[in-house]
Amino acid sequence: MKNTIPLLIKKDNLILWAGLIAAFIACFYPTFEWLHYKYSGGNSYFSHGYLIPFVSAYLIYQMRDELKCLHVSSSLTGFVIIIFALLIHLLGIIGDINFISGFALVGYISGVSLYLFGKSLTSKIAFPLFFLLFMCPVPDAFIDMVALPFKSMATSLSMVFFDLLDIPYIREGFKIHFADSTFVVGSPCNGMRSLISFFALGFLFLYFIRSKWWKKGLLLLVIPPVSIVLNGLRIAILLYIANTFGQEAASPESFLHDGSGLVVFLLGLGFMYIFVRYVVDTKKT
Repeated sequence: MKNTIPLLIKKDNLILWAGLIAAFIACFYPTFEWLHYKYSGGNSYFSHGYLIPFVSAYLIYQMRDELKCLHVSSSLTGFVIIIFALLIHLLGIIGDINFISGFALVGYISGVSLYLFGKSLTSKIAFPLFFLLFMCPVPDAFIDMVALPFKSMATSLSMVFFDLLDIPYIREGFKIHFADSTFVVGSPCNGMRSLISFFALGFLFLYFIRSKWWKKGLLLLVIPPVSIVLNGLRIAILLYIANTFGQEAASPESFLHDGSGLVVFLLGLGFMYIFVRYVVDTKKT
């Protein structure tokens, strides 16, 4: 089929392109500032957000030959989505509810794709557009609500480590008393960073694998328990280091604290690969 995409950059359409880009920058510039603030914070759960647009762009770039063969048409549904996204963004600005604007940004991009390129092409790039949602931070209140039980379960698992080593301790919530010291499992050890990152990677795995839908669902189901187990292991190691070598050795500013987080992430990534390779089994659909 004749390539119709270049027709969109005709001189007659330059005003439309310029208007959409100008509206995008002008309307969502405060949202970009907020996203940068959420990504760059010291205890940010969404520092991976910087990478998400580049991943989506790369996925679309990989389809470039297929996209050239698709018929391009305009859809008024896309224009409706654009207007709706801008209204939601306006409500977010007025109400100072920034996370709404983040999701509205993704809606605006999807609406522009549908309006300019039509249903055929937009459905083809549906997953890269969906993946942009992982760059949108959710409210801190929701994170805190989920993080509390996750941290509690991970702390309980970490205590199994000391039971096996026969090291005496007394636990009071997130406060752990050893013979000569007391430590508190803080918020940075709630495991939410790993959980959110693993879900983003999990959906990325699902995009590339070919298998039955229920097998793909298994991968998403195992992510929360695996995150809890790995976080429990990390807490146990940090508590052991702190109890043996002093609290500074495992403080949030120490190399071991950050390094243990990286090790946990790599272990989780390795588990996901093995699970996909030998359980999801992409060769047998």
